[in-house]
Amino acid sequence: MELKNYSNDQLYDIIERTEDYVKMGEAFKELMKRSSDDELVEIIDDMVYIDEVPYALNELMERSSSKAFDTGMDILINDKGDHFLQACVWDTCYDFNDAQTVTLMNQRKTTMGYSLIETILLSMYNYQTNSFPTAFQKLIIDSYNNMPEEKKAEFSDMFDDFSKKYQL
Repeated sequence: MELKNYSNDQLYDIIERTEDYVKMGEAFKELMKRSSDDELVEIIDDMVYIDEVPYALNELMERSSSKAFDTGMDILINDKGDHFLQACVWDTCYDFNDAQTVTLMNQRKTTMGYSLIETILLSMYNYQTNSFPTAFQKLIIDSYNNMPEEKKAEFSDMFDDFSKKYQL
């Protein structure tokens, strides 16, 4: 479907009225290409279309990586969206600057959901620095301890490996 000739209003109409998720995704991607950096930040911050936030963040990362990183870290630190979204945002931020992402997570005050924890534990296998911020260690431990027992069982091997690597 060629959407380049559609107006922004027509694209928003597709997004809001169609039940065809492929068509909706194509319309949203076309809108993201047309959006300014500030408009992308607004799309991300508003989270009206939460499934599209990672795509908007990646588009912003291609254009203005520092702005995208700051916007993504705001989501992670301030517990915005759900843990599935936060897992996607973690990947984007961590891939951009792993050490800074880990360091800034010291500022997060709330425990994390299982999808974000899984993503963090997986990414830590390749983390190059052995120094690990104490507050972030505690956050990971607290988040793991708050998980339902069936989720803890799923992540126990990963959590044990993580604990051994960082002497938790």
